[in-house]
Amino acid sequence: MAVKTLDQTRIQREREVENALASVHIEGLEPSAEAKAIFQRYVEGDVTLKEMGRAVDQILDRPSR
Repeated sequence: MAVKTLDQTRIQREREVENALASVHIEGLEPSAEAKAIFQRYVEGDVTLKEMGRAVDQILDRPSR
């Protein structure tokens, strides 16, 4: 049962990242390869949403939230 939950979490995270990327593309922007790697780590469950946000803040050289 735990594997199913992990699979569902991964699918949800993939959707979240896909939606975020679609929004960025609508704005005419493209995330860096470094940012995309962080997004992938989030999808894989290696970092939390908050950790992902902090990592992106570091890339953009802005204070962490």
